[in-house]
Amino acid sequence: MLRKWLCQADIKIIIEPVDPVLVKSGYATMDNADMVPVSTFKDGNSVYYFPGSSLKGVMRSHLERIARTLHPGKVCIPYYDPKKKDTTGPPIASERQSYGCSYDPEEKTSATAYADSCAACRLFGSLKFGGRLSISDAYPRSGHNPELELRNGVGIDRFTGGSVSGVLFDLQVLVGGEFETNLRLINFELWQLAALNILLSDMKDEMIAIGSGRSRGLGRVRITVSSYCLSYVKQVNNLKGLYQLAIDEERQAYALHCWAPQNAIALGTSHPRGLRHCYDLSANWKKTLHPLKPAFDKFLEWHSGPWGVASNDEAAA
Repeated sequence: MLRKWLCQADIKIIIEPVDPVLVKSGYATMDNADMVPVSTFKDGNSVYYFPGSSLKGVMRSHLERIARTLHPGKVCIPYYDPKKKDTTGPPIASERQSYGCSYDPEEKTSATAYADSCAACRLFGSLKFGGRLSISDAYPRSGHNPELELRNGVGIDRFTGGSVSGVLFDLQVLVGGEFETNLRLINFELWQLAALNILLSDMKDEMIAIGSGRSRGLGRVRITVSSYCLSYVKQVNNLKGLYQLAIDEERQAYALHCWAPQNAIALGTSHPRGLRHCYDLSANWKKTLHPLKPAFDKFLEWHSGPWGVASNDEAAA
């Protein structure tokens, strides 16, 4: 089933730094500062950018926090391997069964690995399989390049809380500008589309920061959705997710969630692009997809969490 292409969401967002941002380069540079932003060459020019991996990491962490707040223990702790004898586990009892989905000792097919994975791993991926969501690098928009600003820092003694004599450093941060990136969600379940919309709304409200120094005033960003398009191979009148498009055998094998909104969500007129039928929701995506809001919470309530066996009883959804 994962080898099929049934539905896809393509979203283009514009990222505007509210505070200075520093996504540190991992390489030594000839710049004067000790810490500099990551850069690359694009169209023959050196540009500063936000790596897609950095954006994906903070989005996953934010979604995990939301999930643990709604239903403790329903998403895994990716680095928690219960097989290691020196692993004491999380201090919170409700999270001690939140094994990293990648550390499941049983050999599984791609279907059972997906079925037993938590919400975060289903959407963002794990060592067992790739995620449904991909995020490209965010490059500056034409005419909206950021400016470099030099900041000074001092080392802090963690015992006294005071400064450490002689430990000074400089860092360069990006100020202003606008960056553009693309998000693509392939073969989405309706709850996954709902989770992505939650993240977009929180990023719009400046609740997600990126890069280093987030505890000292760096990294806060604001996003604007400039394009939101849903695509299907076959023409549809209403919003459908993977459960509605898959066959019964696939639904059972991959433990797809059967939730659907009480009233069908009309998508409007499609625009043919090759074999695809595209539905442009850019102007009113938030209002159109608002009925999806309960889907993420319903999935967490339905699924048993990491290494779990999701109930296939449709009444449970």
